[in-house]
Amino acid sequence: MAYTPKLYTARDFSSLKGLTAISDDQIAEHLKLYNGYVTRTNKAHETLAAMLNDGKTGTPEYQEIKRRLGWETNGILLHEYYFENLTPGGSAAAGTSFEGKAAAQFGSFDAWKTDFASTAKMPGIGWVIAYLDNNTGNIVNVWITEHEMGHFAGAKPLLVLDCFEHAWTAYLKPTQKLQYLEDFFANVCFKTASKRLG
Repeated sequence: MAYTPKLYTARDFSSLKGLTAISDDQIAEHLKLYNGYVTRTNKAHETLAAMLNDGKTGTPEYQEIKRRLGWETNGILLHEYYFENLTPGGSAAAGTSFEGKAAAQFGSFDAWKTDFASTAKMPGIGWVIAYLDNNTGNIVNVWITEHEMGHFAGAKPLLVLDCFEHAWTAYLKPTQKLQYLEDFFANVCFKTASKRLG
């Protein structure tokens, strides 16, 4: 019996409009990028399945698509986390389970936020993810250089920030990362981060 992979379906984030400072045009452009990851991931799965079924797994083409699969797939998943944790005007951290856990661990919620923001301010492109480390129970703010590199195995993403320039260059200059970070925090839905915390 031939292998047939289950493919991804792009989620509908078209209602993500009216964010504070982050323009609707910016989100529309960002969603085009996200949909591209869905298309390329599905194509990779289909191609790999066909090659497997044809006995071509030892080829350089098969190996390179395998290497690329993590980049493309995480391009879907990380963008979904990112879009999910945004809402127009944000939702306050005060009183949420995320705030309580962050404050208990870091000494205050502001200390956690400083650590997260400082991680995001580092030079380079990538992602910043507030993970729940299932081994220690700690929230750990992690810099991810590429979509598939630097993740804590088995850790749960609680809050995801896209730090690739495509996330803000439709409405800000490439050098205005700090303004984008402020805009991100103005739209963070801490209820979503708390729901992910469990």
